[in-house]
Amino acid sequence: MKVLYVHGSSKIDGIINAMRKLRVCFEVYGRRLTDVFLNEKEMEELVIYSKSHDITHIMSIHLIDTLAFAAKKAGIDYIALIWDAPYNKVLTRMGKMENCWYSTFDRIDADRFQACGVPHVLYQPLAVDYEAMQEWNRNLYQETARKYDHEICFVGRLYENNFYDEYCTNLPPMLQDYFLDIFEKASFHWDGVNRIRGTVSNELVSYIREVTPGFEMINPFDISDAMYFENGYVIRKIANIERVCVLNMLAERYPVTFYTTSKTAERDLCNVNIMSPVCSAMDLHRVYQNSKISLNISLKGIEGGTPQRVLDILGAAGFVMTNYCPETAEIFEEDKEIVMFRTPEELAEKVDYYLTHDAEREKIARNGYEKVMRCYTYERKIKELLDWVEGEEA
Repeated sequence: MKVLYVHGSSKIDGIINAMRKLRVCFEVYGRRLTDVFLNEKEMEELVIYSKSHDITHIMSIHLIDTLAFAAKKAGIDYIALIWDAPYNKVLTRMGKMENCWYSTFDRIDADRFQACGVPHVLYQPLAVDYEAMQEWNRNLYQETARKYDHEICFVGRLYENNFYDEYCTNLPPMLQDYFLDIFEKASFHWDGVNRIRGTVSNELVSYIREVTPGFEMINPFDISDAMYFENGYVIRKIANIERVCVLNMLAERYPVTFYTTSKTAERDLCNVNIMSPVCSAMDLHRVYQNSKISLNISLKGIEGGTPQRVLDILGAAGFVMTNYCPETAEIFEEDKEIVMFRTPEELAEKVDYYLTHDAEREKIARNGYEKVMRCYTYERKIKELLDWVEGEEA
């Protein structure tokens, strides 16, 4: 096996470090491919490069069209590590090609891919860079007492760019009421139950197209228009509702800091310290390490998997408070390695408790850190992934 690793829009050095430590035979392609669509000139160059360098597998973060077709034309396999959910791009004719192999962190997505005829899918939790975590945490536990910059911190977006806010003024009143009912029933329930699936029909999407001036929805995937609408539009508005309300609720009682690119944060949030987005992985690590409580509020599209944000917080030896997720409950021990909430009321109660119980909070943070460093590193993930690919190919 000889792997050609190609950086896309996400540049994750931990994967390269892991392959180097595992002594995988690999090369890093000299250019980043940030265009997700097919670039035929780049594809031909990749085919020539792969053949001249005896490449057997191309690897990247997410499914990149140019890489998938280049691998197929070169007669080799393509491995894509999926970081998002739901990741519908796999459900295309290209995504279902026999030479494409996928690692996804959401078991529900993995099952969905397999049910739709995707030939090679592996469920794997996400991971952290072991060497970087060790370096950045080197002096953490030599200090007599940890010093914190933030009481409560959240790093993320408000998803203010969503269908409902963009087009709601043009919807008939009956349709506005229908969506408001969906938002009310599906928001603020973090119990592992999908309350969005089935709320939209293909007929409703067709009706929205007819009555909403300027609204265009192009569904390129092998899924229904209803599912595409739920995944691409409804869940974003619910994320907006949940994140705005949770941050405002907590800011009524405690200092809350929010690192974001969202342009409506100052308008939508009250008494929240709004900061510019974090620029580097090391800076993000420091933010999580220096916050008493780091929040995770998952996008509803992530039905089962544990988001990268949770792993990053734990890898920084930070204390994470996250909405309940079935797979997170499987891989981390609740209230010993991680703290979860199922309702806003439970979140508020646990914030009250852990901000005033430093020793318990810091013990949980250390337990979570040790679990991540023991079980969820890129080295372990890449070894499992490549062993699976080689085993299936044999």
